[in-house]
Amino acid sequence: MTPETRAPRDREHDEPEEQIRPLPRVLLALALSGGLWGGWYLARSESDVSPILGDRRSAAAFAAPPANAAVSGAQVYTGKCAGCHQASGLGLPGVFPPLAKSPWVSGSEQRLLAILLHGIQGPIEVLGTTYNGMMPAWSTLSDAELAAVSTYVRNAFGNTGSAITVGDVVAARAATAARTSPWAGGEELERVP
Repeated sequence: MTPETRAPRDREHDEPEEQIRPLPRVLLALALSGGLWGGWYLARSESDVSPILGDRRSAAAFAAPPANAAVSGAQVYTGKCAGCHQASGLGLPGVFPPLAKSPWVSGSEQRLLAILLHGIQGPIEVLGTTYNGMMPAWSTLSDAELAAVSTYVRNAFGNTGSAITVGDVVAARAATAARTSPWAGGEELERVP
């Protein structure tokens, strides 16, 4: 090789290589101690309690409440009704009718239960205003839930009405069992006893 041909080669550097950089010992010690602690924690926990149940309740505690457990009408109302009729029971003007001082609520128990069981699709007049919307059927609620929520709305928002029992709900279900569609508004509901 001549010096002229060797000069360009000498100017070039060697190909770079990645050097081996070990994991810092402090980080390795933290990871190892965390793993050991986690293993110890899992090994000492009780084997009959699911790790999902962090408060150590048994799986049976999460089963459905007993049939005679009290149902809160206020809770059912908040979960199912307040979205439309509002927490105050005043509804939304022109959109959702009020339950406060409504004759549909404080009047016939059977009519109120018929509305809850099958819903309404059509015009209904409440306190001088006509509403023409859709209320869903709540027939999927249990008899106890329907009795609790109907009793709640009959005695909240300035209403005064008698309590509705589970027996009343059972009777209303049986009386309207053949119905498969929502009520077609207030005129049809007027014919419910």
